[in-house]
Amino acid sequence: MNSYLIIKITGKNISKFLHRCKDNNVNILKISKISHKETLIKINEKDYNKLLKIKSIYKVDIIESTGLRKFKELINKNKILIFMSILGLLFLIFLSNTIFSVEIISSNNELNNKIKKELENYDIKKFSLKKSYKQVENIKEDIKEKYKDYIEWIEITDIGTKYEVKIVERKLSNKKEKEEYTNVIASKSGVVKTIYAENGVKMVDLNTYVNKGDVIISGMIIKDDTVKQYVHAKGKVYAEVWYNVNIEFPLNYTEKQYTNNKKKSFYIKLADKYISFNKYKSFERNPLYRFKNKLVPFEIGIETQREVKIINDKYTNSQAKMKAIEKAKEKVLQSLDKDEYILEEKTLNFNVKDSKIVLDMFISCYEQIGKEEKLIPLENNKIKKEEEN
Repeated sequence: MNSYLIIKITGKNISKFLHRCKDNNVNILKISKISHKETLIKINEKDYNKLLKIKSIYKVDIIESTGLRKFKELINKNKILIFMSILGLLFLIFLSNTIFSVEIISSNNELNNKIKKELENYDIKKFSLKKSYKQVENIKEDIKEKYKDYIEWIEITDIGTKYEVKIVERKLSNKKEKEEYTNVIASKSGVVKTIYAENGVKMVDLNTYVNKGDVIISGMIIKDDTVKQYVHAKGKVYAEVWYNVNIEFPLNYTEKQYTNNKKKSFYIKLADKYISFNKYKSFERNPLYRFKNKLVPFEIGIETQREVKIINDKYTNSQAKMKAIEKAKEKVLQSLDKDEYILEEKTLNFNVKDSKIVLDMFISCYEQIGKEEKLIPLENNKIKKEEEN
């Protein structure tokens, strides 16, 4: 990080001056002759004062500086900009780590207010600094434990400058008359991945395989082999569900795509033949006004033309296979909700038949399989007697 100077020497017999520099221990690192009266030299900054003492009638001008001196000059020249940039960066970091809003997502306003005050006790509130991941996890566990009779599940998500707090409420119904008791059962077979039980008792662990119809959240509250209470079980159950999909895809593919282009045009129709004016290359017609004679196969009118783009593609086996895979995934995705998705896909069988490919695929999905089913109370509420029967 040494500092160097590029200096222009102006005067007569510059070579004599250069010898004088050498005699006075001025270390010249580089010499570039411009003309017989002008020469550029490169020296260490520390030798500059020596140079000034021996310059006599010669003119010495600093043209450029390099190294540490150059860096200092740039800093000094742009110090206001650098200061403002650093200040802006620090302010941006501060803002990005500041909470500007806390949104609690739950339908129970009374519970929302309690959780809001609880979060404020942990300094999760407007204009407070964000917490670390570990701190948030500890806060979640503390709140869940404190409100275990009211909360089944709580999640605190950092979204930009906002904390989004999602709560799944644990509801124990007080209605004993005219209440419909239910279980939450599996509507499909699969491996359970997530259970959100709003009401009722979870009957299976995560990563457990369940068959269609198995009870996942029970509406029976049991103690000592006796049903103490029946409830309306509620909740969502997400599981890994499997599908075998069979898809056929042609090697010669034709598709009709509509563009956004439309226009009105005058037309004449003779028998089954149309004569259209100012028409698109490919289009679909929709008559707006027409005049015809029942006795003569002649018609004139005004029609709306909608442009159509005809796609004719020829695929190789591998290209058609990729298209078929996309089509199979699209077919499965159409049956899924926005919070459901494909986990894995695998080709089981692939062959070519009659100018088309036939593809069998295995696709696994993350899917909500929980379904409420009416629960009929047991006689005497004794579990053992029911099992014996």
